[in-house]
Amino acid sequence: MAAALVLLSLSSMPARAADLALGFALSGVVEKVLVRPGQEVVSGQPLVVLDTTTIRARVTAVEAEITASQGVTELAERRFQYAQEQFDAVSLSKVELDTARIERDEARARLAKGQARLAVLHWRLGRSTLKASGKGRVKSVSAWPGMVINLRSENPSVVVISIP
Repeated sequence: MAAALVLLSLSSMPARAADLALGFALSGVVEKVLVRPGQEVVSGQPLVVLDTTTIRARVTAVEAEITASQGVTELAERRFQYAQEQFDAVSLSKVELDTARIERDEARARLAKGQARLAVLHWRLGRSTLKASGKGRVKSVSAWPGMVINLRSENPSVVVISIP
């Protein structure tokens, strides 16, 4: 597999420079290459973008799951409170109270799991665009739309920046 490569050299730095190789933190398919050889770039400027279609679809699905889980959790909380009141009034058995507690705890756990999944998806979205870490000039670009970045087989350098 060919490695995606964008080379940058810092233009306003002393003559002593080293190369800094940058790559994506996740696998994906290159959607856009936003720079070309000879182009000046600034810190934070997007260089290469991965396709985020599947990530955005998962975000939508997980947000819907979280909304449903919030409703289930609220209902389980109310049921547990009612069960606790009935138990305190000696109208409910310990087994029924424990069942309500377990259902509440399971609902809380499903909600927390959904929120954690959403946080991971937002992290992936945030890292789907490779950005320049400093001011420089693009030396070469060897990434192309449709190129697969697969971190399981290798961790290709997508950008190399010359630094002082």
